[in-house]
Amino acid sequence: MYTTLIGVDIPRFGDQRRNADAQRLLRKQMYEHLQEAFIISHLPWAESYIEDRGDGALILLPSEVALAGVMDPLAHHLTALLRRSNRLANDLGRLRLRMAVHAGEVQHDDHGVLGPPLTHLFRLLEAPAFKQRLHEAPDADLAMLVSQELYQHAATTGLINPAAYRPINIRHKETRASGYLWLPPTYNTGH
Repeated sequence: MYTTLIGVDIPRFGDQRRNADAQRLLRKQMYEHLQEAFIISHLPWAESYIEDRGDGALILLPSEVALAGVMDPLAHHLTALLRRSNRLANDLGRLRLRMAVHAGEVQHDDHGVLGPPLTHLFRLLEAPAFKQRLHEAPDADLAMLVSQELYQHAATTGLINPAAYRPINIRHKETRASGYLWLPPTYNTGH
């Protein structure tokens, strides 16, 4: 099945200062914000394949979903929701997210989903360069990394504002690729 894949991760989830209660709260907020951002962006949350990853999630959209709402709209809406809930949060309770987006052909088996696009998605999500870029943007509640293929398709079809994305080289495990980083506009949030 050809689909859009979204990987989400909570940075510093395993920080020793974050006990089980803090982790539970962050996970609850992550899922609430993702679901609300999907709804606002007119993306089918209930019809999507959602796999929990402990400190994040894998989301596969139904194959018939167009890319129009996946990148810019989803990122902007999710950022607004995160900013609203984080404005009074301390460092441990502040929910920040890394999100990678890719598309491709995946298969289902008895244990979940598999395929090269899924591997590529998680190489993007876990890439040290991506983690470093979010670390260098302490006011950003969300960072989104889009695969080169998906970025080129979206840019040439007018689905995104290409000027809002910056190229980033990905070197993680066996993956050598380019991706495109989106960070939210900066505002004075007090963080």
